[in-house]
Amino acid sequence: MRPRQTSIPAGCIRHPAVTLLVVVLLCSAGCAAPPLQEPTITLSGVEIENVTPRSTDLSLHLIIHNPNPIGATLTRVSFDVYFLDGTEWVFFVHGERGGFAIQPDAETAVSIPATVDNLRLVQGLLRGLADGAVTLRVTGSGVLDFGIATFEVPFERTVEVQPGQA
Repeated sequence: MRPRQTSIPAGCIRHPAVTLLVVVLLCSAGCAAPPLQEPTITLSGVEIENVTPRSTDLSLHLIIHNPNPIGATLTRVSFDVYFLDGTEWVFFVHGERGGFAIQPDAETAVSIPATVDNLRLVQGLLRGLADGAVTLRVTGSGVLDFGIATFEVPFERTVEVQPGQA
């Protein structure tokens, strides 16, 4: 009995280097993209939106700087605001929101609403009148989803607000 012959296409034998090069290029195509840079989040301001007898609606304005060539979604941003009472930080208000489209290679401004109990607001204002200023600290983080990577970006800012200061 004769041994059975199997046929291999002639092109694969003649050009193994070309075949190997195509395979290497296909396997490494995703590795050629530059790594994503971590975005930054900064607090740009706080605005009073509405005042009722029991509460005050605030809006915290954030700037998200995305240095990457692709856009992202700010899936969640949350923060806490405290005021300084002597040497102790006292909780003031919490805010949380998400679903913002973040532009590629740009700064995107977003506003996050928060409602503060007027009793806490008066407590902070009285401290400010006694000390001549109210020191506020905002701490939080935002989660940015680029589809291929996700970043949790912390932010913190401490400011001193004097009575009559806008």
